[in-house]
Amino acid sequence: MPTRNELDKHFRRYDRRATENMRELRRDGRNIALPVREPSKASRQQLITRARFGQRKALEVINRDQPLKDPKGFPTPAAMQFRRWGYRLPTTKMEVRQILKQSRNYLRAVEE
Repeated sequence: MPTRNELDKHFRRYDRRATENMRELRRDGRNIALPVREPSKASRQQLITRARFGQRKALEVINRDQPLKDPKGFPTPAAMQFRRWGYRLPTTKMEVRQILKQSRNYLRAVEE
């Protein structure tokens, strides 16, 4: 089981790589939203984008049965994407379902 320090290091390496990839895609003209890392400082539109991402990614993880940990116990990219967008790092499918529920509730509240 990896230590907390190893998990943080693993996430920082993933985050750096993902940020570079997204920057390249934006340079090529793709319309890719920036992750909302701190929901307390985000605008309403950013929170809606975050909720849509949470809903879409949670459904993808559940429907495709994507693993949240690799054999060594480190989080997979699928799990780290949630952390990148300001959600807690899910370790079980139940936590992914909670993210899905939270995202759906927020989107329903905004629509009303």
